[in-house]
Amino acid sequence: MTDTARTLILASASPRRKEILEAHGHRPLVLPSDADESIPGGMDLSPEETAMFLAAQKALAVAKSLPAHAPEAAAEGALVIGVDTIVYRDHIIGKPKDEADALAILRSLKNGTHSVISGVCLISAGPAEKAGSGTVIQKTTIFYDTTLVTFDDYTDTDILAYVRANPPYDKSGSYAIQSDWGRHAVRIDGSTYNIIGFPYERIEPYLR
Repeated sequence: MTDTARTLILASASPRRKEILEAHGHRPLVLPSDADESIPGGMDLSPEETAMFLAAQKALAVAKSLPAHAPEAAAEGALVIGVDTIVYRDHIIGKPKDEADALAILRSLKNGTHSVISGVCLISAGPAEKAGSGTVIQKTTIFYDTTLVTFDDYTDTDILAYVRANPPYDKSGSYAIQSDWGRHAVRIDGSTYNIIGFPYERIEPYLR
């Protein structure tokens, strides 16, 4: 059975990732992951390794849950996509906790270049040989994509107006490039889809 015949499962509740897939003709089954998104103590990971580790945790959690949450996909086989996107400039920048945090984050990104790194984990999961015994992970592919984003100068007034009109609390780096804030990006090196959180150009070959 080829991946094109399998159910495509998005291990994310992100509406933006789902929209990108749908815009390219795919109809994913959305099964958000409940995986722990913390890094275990003692693991010294680079930003790229961090994104890939978290993407793998998400995809694996969903692949293991298929018999309970998507029994038909477990029986017929599925391709599970896990993605984790982080923003990096001197350190990993997460999602803002509140308005003050969003203000501090966007202040730190102005007049300079930061990296947007997406880790991707693709798991081909097939039915177990013995009925009722769950799924078997047949193949796992892990990679990352990086886009460099350079912002211009802007004021605290600009930031607060944006944050209050477009709450960024579910977005790493406190912004959405596809929103009005995108006007501050004076240079983008790499995939814009990756900044949104789903590097479709890198994933697409595995969906054929």
